[in-house]
Amino acid sequence: MRTTPRTALIIGGSGQIGQAICQAFGQHQWRVGVHYYLQAKKAEETAKIINKTGGEAQCFQADISQFHQTQTMLNSFHKLWEKLDVLICSPGCGNSNLLMKTSSEEWTNIFMTNLTGVFHCLKAAGDILLTQQDGSVVIIGSLSGVQGTTGQSAYAASKAGLLGLMKSTALEWGSSNIRINIVFPGWHPSPLSGDAYPAKSILADHVLGRTPHLHHVAQSVFELSQLPDVSGQIFNLDNRIW
Repeated sequence: MRTTPRTALIIGGSGQIGQAICQAFGQHQWRVGVHYYLQAKKAEETAKIINKTGGEAQCFQADISQFHQTQTMLNSFHKLWEKLDVLICSPGCGNSNLLMKTSSEEWTNIFMTNLTGVFHCLKAAGDILLTQQDGSVVIIGSLSGVQGTTGQSAYAASKAGLLGLMKSTALEWGSSNIRINIVFPGWHPSPLSGDAYPAKSILADHVLGRTPHLHHVAQSVFELSQLPDVSGQIFNLDNRIW
């Protein structure tokens, strides 16, 4: 018997970490929704790679700071593939300003993507997942949400908020067999990390003296999404002690 391919929607699929996660699912012949906001070209490149390597991919555009757009995206995904097995939330934006130099507009924009955007994704996906009585969600957080980072007050605060959102949602959805967890992916070269990577100061608190390989992070996210009995948990995927 042939089984229907499993499906995953990766929010932030056009980003550095999101692209790697998309490809990890695609390599296992999943149907992958590659979400993007502005970076259509990167999303399309990722979808092409997946389609060439045995998976199936479609691109989905939405500004997740707007609930209506997020809901429309989830409805389109579900209409296309009729189910949602895994939702990965990997949006990310930040700034590099000290608290006293961070404007209210900067603060709001960061929260609207990193925290409110994830809330919108969960709320929009919830109708599908709760109806299915099954599903898995992995949120890409940051260790800075636990430890804080100089010059990253807005980013760190938004990532800290994800911890409470994840734990509360895990409690609410557990009886419906929906698992939700959060991972800290560590430092990776990307537009978000900017010039801070790979400064030696970044490695000072890494007990192995190195950051994790992006491939291993993506595979860890893939494997975590498949665990049937794990929910409400936080996983640090690098070698910093916290």
